[in-house]
Amino acid sequence: MKVALQKFLQYGYAGTSMKALAQELGVSAPALYWYFPSKDDLYVSVLDASMKDFLGHVRESITEEEPVHKLGQIVRAHVTWQLQQLGAARAFDLTMTYRGESHDLPPERLASVFEMQRKYVREVGEVLQAGKDRGVMRVDDVTTTAFAIITLCDYVFTWFDPQGGMSVAAVANRYEGLVRNMVGASASGSVPEAG
Repeated sequence: MKVALQKFLQYGYAGTSMKALAQELGVSAPALYWYFPSKDDLYVSVLDASMKDFLGHVRESITEEEPVHKLGQIVRAHVTWQLQQLGAARAFDLTMTYRGESHDLPPERLASVFEMQRKYVREVGEVLQAGKDRGVMRVDDVTTTAFAIITLCDYVFTWFDPQGGMSVAAVANRYEGLVRNMVGASASGSVPEAG
């Protein structure tokens, strides 16, 4: 699946053949079809596994219940995964959007992946709502803010340079600060007084 991911990134869905993939792996095409009956099945499996890996990483990174700190952990985990899994992050960028569309497959083929995405948006929204309810965040529209935060974190790979001056941890911390500012929360978890 790692090789398939690289091929899909390099050549796109249409330009990746099961025969070429089998040759790259040193197996026969029928052997590959034994595990994945079609290229669609392989493609969906790659995206599904990547999404599960992402969500597992984020959820395992959360130890806080206080909304501001919990949101910070989500943001740092999201950014860290994006930068440590650049191939998978780019695959999602090339193929999907949060509107439930894929450039290469009908939406129903990726229903499970889209449902995981929707659940993640809801989870981020629940943290924002909790912060708003406790008065530690200023959020006008929870859903829009959740999408804005996720989009901000998703596209960090578009500018990050592993050879540049910032480490993955430094970028993750910087993004946490940006998101805290976005929701009007201070480092202490309280909302600053309006001036």
